[in-house]
Amino acid sequence: MKRIFIILIVSSFGIACNNKDNNVKTKNIIEVDSSEIRKSEAMTLLDEANSWMEKGIKKEASKAKINEEINPRMEKYQKLLKRMNKKDSTEIQNYRIEKINELIDLQIKQN
Repeated sequence: MKRIFIILIVSSFGIACNNKDNNVKTKNIIEVDSSEIRKSEAMTLLDEANSWMEKGIKKEASKAKINEEINPRMEKYQKLLKRMNKKDSTEIQNYRIEKINELIDLQIKQN
């Protein structure tokens, strides 16, 4: 009787362990707010472009070098801008206008 009972327990464990349908799988869904990432990346690209423009205004770098540095950044910026929602793109465009105004002020001071 004990042997039958032990054999039943061992076989039930064996069957349960080999049963593929009992695998429990969970999915972790992580939502990332990509709009904030895009906004910060766009602002960084604008800041980098502005620093190169400042060097150009102060005559610290050649026009060719400035264009070589700014053009790829602005292409990335345009791609990011297309993927943003309207509110975020408006904020970024306003930030860009502020930076352009700072560059204009710097250029006026240089003359």
